[in-house]
Amino acid sequence: MKKLTDKELAVMNVLWDCGPLSMRDIVDKLPAPQPHFNTVATFVRRLEQSGMITHKELGIRFFIYEAAVSRSKYAEMMNKESVNRFFGGSYMDFISCLVKQQEISLDELKELISIVEKEK
Repeated sequence: MKKLTDKELAVMNVLWDCGPLSMRDIVDKLPAPQPHFNTVATFVRRLEQSGMITHKELGIRFFIYEAAVSRSKYAEMMNKESVNRFFGGSYMDFISCLVKQQEISLDELKELISIVEKEK
C-alpha cells in the first residue's frame, strides 16, 4: 500500500468520518478551499485503483464511494512501513527514539508495559 498524498488523505478522511458518499458529497465535505469536482474525481479514481476505496452504482452515472481500508488498518500499515524504513524494522529503536526526543513519558512507557503484560 502506498503512502497517500495530503489531498488523497483528505478524501479518505471524509469517507472514514462520514461513511459512503456520492462524489458531490465528498467535494462538499472537503475543507476549504474545496478543489474542483474534476480534481476530486481524479483523486477518487486513483484511490479506487489502489484499492483504498470502492464504489457502488446506484443509477446511471450515480455512484456511492466508500473506504475499502479502515483508518486503523491504513495507520497500521504506514507505521509498519515507517519503522521498517527508518529503524530497520526495530520497534525498540523506534520507541527509544521517542523517549530520547521526549515524545513519550515514563508514565506512558509504564502504561505500554502494562498493556503488553495483559496481552500475554
